[in-house]
Amino acid sequence: MQGSLCKRSRTPRSKKYPVDRLSLLPDDILHQVLSSLDFLDVVRTSVLSKRWRYIWTTMPYLNFDMDWFVQHNYDYNSELLGPQYKFWDFIKWALLLRDQSQIMRICLYSDNTITHQINGLLRVAARQKVQELSILDGDYTAYGLEFPRVLCDTLAVLTVNFHDTIPLRVTAVFSNIRSLKLTRVHISGNAAEKLLSSGCAKLEDVYLEDCQVGDLEQIDISAGNLKNLTIVNVCTLDKFWVVGCFDSKLRVCAPNLLSFCYIGPMLLGFALVDTGSLKNVRVRLLRVPKGYEDEYKNHVLCPERFIGFNNAKTLTLSTVVVKYFCPTYCESQWDTFLLDNVNRLELELRHNAGYIEGLINLLKLSPNIEVLVVRFKELFHSISYYVFHVKMVRLLFYAFIQTKWICNHAPFPACLAIKNSSTWKSRIEAIACLSYHVKFIQIVDLDGTEIALELVKFLLQNGKVLERMEIMIGNEKKKPNSFFQPLNLPKTSEVVVSFPEYARRKIPWFDQGDSDPEYDD
Repeated sequence: MQGSLCKRSRTPRSKKYPVDRLSLLPDDILHQVLSSLDFLDVVRTSVLSKRWRYIWTTMPYLNFDMDWFVQHNYDYNSELLGPQYKFWDFIKWALLLRDQSQIMRICLYSDNTITHQINGLLRVAARQKVQELSILDGDYTAYGLEFPRVLCDTLAVLTVNFHDTIPLRVTAVFSNIRSLKLTRVHISGNAAEKLLSSGCAKLEDVYLEDCQVGDLEQIDISAGNLKNLTIVNVCTLDKFWVVGCFDSKLRVCAPNLLSFCYIGPMLLGFALVDTGSLKNVRVRLLRVPKGYEDEYKNHVLCPERFIGFNNAKTLTLSTVVVKYFCPTYCESQWDTFLLDNVNRLELELRHNAGYIEGLINLLKLSPNIEVLVVRFKELFHSISYYVFHVKMVRLLFYAFIQTKWICNHAPFPACLAIKNSSTWKSRIEAIACLSYHVKFIQIVDLDGTEIALELVKFLLQNGKVLERMEIMIGNEKKKPNSFFQPLNLPKTSEVVVSFPEYARRKIPWFDQGDSDPEYDD
């Protein structure tokens, strides 16, 4: 009996084949898995099994990339039609052979624009009530994109990115649009009203780069639910840039606006109206290149052209803006420009006395800031940069202690500074924010110039409630570990000066050639 049991237990079981768990997933999960693939690859999955044979006909997410298609499905030796026509044939049949399921998103990458084909795709998107549409990498075309009324009603996300400016022809208000990203697009007054008006009740994010606005004295953006607005008013040609795609006034009425960013030349005026929720404002003004001064002679910086900026909690300003706050440089009276709601101020400076005085004037106009961030622009000099060593850092701290807590007039050691043609000396000055509110100061890209060290001295001398200062030394490949260790100063000061690890930021494309160079003023 036992022998028979043992024999029975050793009988081999029937072989089971592994289960294809991926194919057992429901269609909506499979659609999500395939949503990041080019549609050509989605079609190719039909050969995997019977389960995958018709998945491509139900895909709600369609990605068409002309470069990918030509690279993987076009033979220049045997094909009669050009690659762009073969590509559009593929799109046509992919749409005709679908089942009746809805298309949620269409993303088109095509650097060879055939406008009537794109407009045909827009009509298909309208019939399918597509919610997300991206048209990317298009090249020059003399004809515009025509958006049918139904598509204007259903689109929630619209992204258009062309290499050259293309006009938009809009027939109705985009009532359901949430995200709008336009690059190198011509927006007429009629289109601006339908894209950026109060009728766009769901609009939350707007990004406009290198967009031309047709003959409008004032651009009105009045979306009640708008949260993020970015305008890059710079025209790019290959690797070069020319400031200014439009020079109108800009008026933004958005009670829920959280972030506003403008990059470009000075406009005829900014007006942020009813923006009580505003948290972040970033304004980077680019200096107008020589030869364009007459076109921008009325684009002056004055308090009346910065309405509503005081609503921001964090304010970031570029060098051109800071210098205009210098009393000896600009004739405008900034006494009425009170930044009473700003609690974090971020400024970009050059190694020049005018910029330092502009910084001081901004501090006087910002009585409630608690955090100050100063970023020095890199020196574009042919001389080699000064490299700090451990001993010299110790001498620097010794100079700080001598300057702030032992002798207010002790000079900096000459070996710590590179002589600069522009000089500025620290002084004792009663500034409300430094005396009562500023607790943290960060200085980025500090080098060995005398004027930069004098600014550090000024902030230490006048920061009555300062608790911590971080100094990130630029132009240095390697730092000893001692640079990162905070130095505990005497308890009477309660200020900690530290050298944290410096992470160099990525310079934006429009600033790689120095977008605000020093001219001989």
